[in-house]
Amino acid sequence: SVPLYLSEMAPAKIRGAMNLMFQFTTCFGILVADVINYYTEKIHPWGWRLSVGLATVPATLMFVGGCFLPETPNSLVEQGRIEEAKDVLRRVRGTNNISAEFDDLVEASEAARAIKHPFRNLLKPKNRPQLVIGALGIPAFQQLSGMNSILFYSPVMFQSLGFGSSASLYSSIITSAVLVAATVVGMVLVDRKGRRFLFMEAGTQMIISM
Repeated sequence: SVPLYLSEMAPAKIRGAMNLMFQFTTCFGILVADVINYYTEKIHPWGWRLSVGLATVPATLMFVGGCFLPETPNSLVEQGRIEEAKDVLRRVRGTNNISAEFDDLVEASEAARAIKHPFRNLLKPKNRPQLVIGALGIPAFQQLSGMNSILFYSPVMFQSLGFGSSASLYSSIITSAVLVAATVVGMVLVDRKGRRFLFMEAGTQMIISM
């Protein structure tokens, strides 16, 4: 739900970067977790308990923070809570001049509501390219590339290559740091160069590195 929430709250001109902020914070969290694992591994025999237990800290912050987040204007419009949607939009944009953007939200909501049997429409021939490539193909091939397996099991993989326990965890820190740096590059480029450029450029890098 977080990328969807960010997309609906972000101003159009920085929407791509805001959406990638989710990826950045995820990657940064992985880096922090790897650093914690590296140091808690040295605490015998209960270091792993500390590593796992510390995960409650971000989980608690996320839950408490969520209690204070407003609903998105898009969602409020869909629920018919028009005045609330206007108030939230004014607050997140920092201006009272929201008429044009709000009218776009209402128009898009009405157009979406007018569509009958939306899920059945997904299977129509005219929507098949978007369904096959966008909704199914890209996410499936991203997983099938095995990149997530490398990310999740990198300490085990490095150990199988002959690294010691500490060295394998340290190597995971390097892998995660590269991930964070690459995400920052993506945030800088996504709104300047466009989504397709970033997709093709990243795909080329994956082919070469693999």
